[in-house]
Amino acid sequence: MHVRATRVIYVENDPALLGIFTTLLEAHAGIEVVCACTSAQAALAHAAVETADVALLDLGLGAGSMNGIDLGIALRERNHNLGIVIHSQHEVSHVLPLLPSGDDMAWSYVPKTGDMAVSDIVAVLKSTAAGRSTGTEESEAPDTRSLADLTDRQRAVMALAADGLAAPEIARRLGASHEAVRQELSRAYRVLIPTVGEGEDRRTRAVVAYLRLVRQDSWTES
Repeated sequence: MHVRATRVIYVENDPALLGIFTTLLEAHAGIEVVCACTSAQAALAHAAVETADVALLDLGLGAGSMNGIDLGIALRERNHNLGIVIHSQHEVSHVLPLLPSGDDMAWSYVPKTGDMAVSDIVAVLKSTAAGRSTGTEESEAPDTRSLADLTDRQRAVMALAADGLAAPEIARRLGASHEAVRQELSRAYRVLIPTVGEGEDRRTRAVVAYLRLVRQDSWTES
């Protein structure tokens, strides 16, 4: 029997993270990303809102924009059956007071951490689409990693890896040997992604984790 894919709206205002994570989500059977955009306005204007099953929304969508929770409320006005999953680097204790009370539809939370496998997020998306809230309890062990955990050299190679460059080109750009760059990438991967799930690509997950830390760092400074 054919089971229809779970239709996902994904809103993330970091274009690089949006592209990488959309690819990772669509690699999972049973997931169809019907809308991937970088702004609340683009999401609200998209026709897929009417037929989507669940929305994965970044909490912070940039200066001058509604946040992910307000966007979820606005999307729910157009599609009353839409499950909402908030995706954020902030601890759940900071997110819970912002969630609407008295709403009988599912609201879930998934942290932006390098340790959370894409398969786990897919499970939350499917569960929320089915009307079950997930992850909206106090977190006992928040991810405390930061860019400071990487050396200057590791941050340099990861910045170029995040631009899609392979190790030989990174080596050329930095004036280093190919082997030296490979070693720095491996060390950075171990810091960013201590464990990797079966079938998951360490480089891709490390780049996603690095981009999240860059964004988290920019939030701290602003």
